[in-house]
Amino acid sequence: MRTSSRTSGVLGTALLAVLLLAGCTGSGGDESLSDSAGANSAADVAPEAPAEAAGIRLDGAVEGDLREVITTGSLTLVAGDPRTAVQAIAELVESSGGRVESRSEHSAQDGSDASGQITVRVPAAQVTATVDALDSVGEVQDVSLDAEDVTATAIDLDARVQALGTSVARLEALMGQAATTADLLAAEKELTARQAELESLQSQRASLTDRVDMSTLHVQVVAEAPTATIRPAGFLGGLDRGWSALLTTIDGLVVVLGVLLPWIAVAALVALVVRIVVRRTRRRRAGGSPTDTGHAPLSDPDTGPGGSPRETKPLVEAGDRRG
Repeated sequence: MRTSSRTSGVLGTALLAVLLLAGCTGSGGDESLSDSAGANSAADVAPEAPAEAAGIRLDGAVEGDLREVITTGSLTLVAGDPRTAVQAIAELVESSGGRVESRSEHSAQDGSDASGQITVRVPAAQVTATVDALDSVGEVQDVSLDAEDVTATAIDLDARVQALGTSVARLEALMGQAATTADLLAAEKELTARQAELESLQSQRASLTDRVDMSTLHVQVVAEAPTATIRPAGFLGGLDRGWSALLTTIDGLVVVLGVLLPWIAVAALVALVVRIVVRRTRRRRAGGSPTDTGHAPLSDPDTGPGGSPRETKPLVEAGDRRG
């Protein structure tokens, strides 16, 4: 009896332990299932992150299609008639969806050939095609294209515009809920400042978008290709540079002399007139003195004609001779 009771007690204890272990396992499985389901539902409900929606990954990289790049370029076009070539370039750009920003033409003059300059804006996707199409107008030389990535600037402007737009909307709501005139005036003042800043940012963003969408090309049209001048090195090169510097200095001195010559002539004429006036004034002053009137000055009875003392003899001696 004792053995059976002990055996039954051991079996009961083992059965209880198995039941407890099964209960814990089931509870843990249910919790893990519920957590997994909650995570899945949260993932389904959570909205897409703004950065990922804008094509920006969390590591800071930007997808290639969403990069914003400003392309500018310059080139030289050699054509027999530069004025006709400028007109052909303008028509070519306008036909491809672009526009002319500036245009100038210069006729041939003494010592210089005809030339022209034109600045055009073409769609960013048509830059290469436009440069290739210019071969039909003339000989394309010295092509230079520069690309500037402004993606970070564009993202910053977009974020600031969005933040200011939200702030303006809140201020407009506060103006509608203002209870006093002071609150209304304060909200209106702040709203005006925010709107001005928002419009400024929107203008900057529009300008940036225009430069990204429309690339700029500067085209110089000449009749003859510029020739490169190679100067000798060493002693001959130094002699050539020294001679060029001397000619430049002489040219500068001649220009300065040409500028000063009219002033020197006027100054000399004024000095001559002043000298003549001074001479006449001195002569008039000298003509009023006694020596220039033609009358002899009155002489002193005690002096001779030359101003020397007159010689007199004592009266006693004259009386003796008479006697």
